[in-house]
Amino acid sequence: MSNISDPKPEKKGERMDSDHNNLKSYTPGPKHKFEGWPILWILIAIFLISAVLWYTGTASYLIKWIANK
Repeated sequence: MSNISDPKPEKKGERMDSDHNNLKSYTPGPKHKFEGWPILWILIAIFLISAVLWYTGTASYLIKWIANK
């Protein structure tokens, strides 16, 4: 047991393993950047164009034009 005046234990066997200094802390690797931004922008553009066509009523003409091709 350790003494208040002498905090070091008398025997080495009484001391708990102090390998906490050797442990590597968990450090996650760098996060990968999201590389799908161009695809996302293309999908947003297609959605906006189709929404405008649908709202103005020209979507039915466009669908008929595609069907006739």
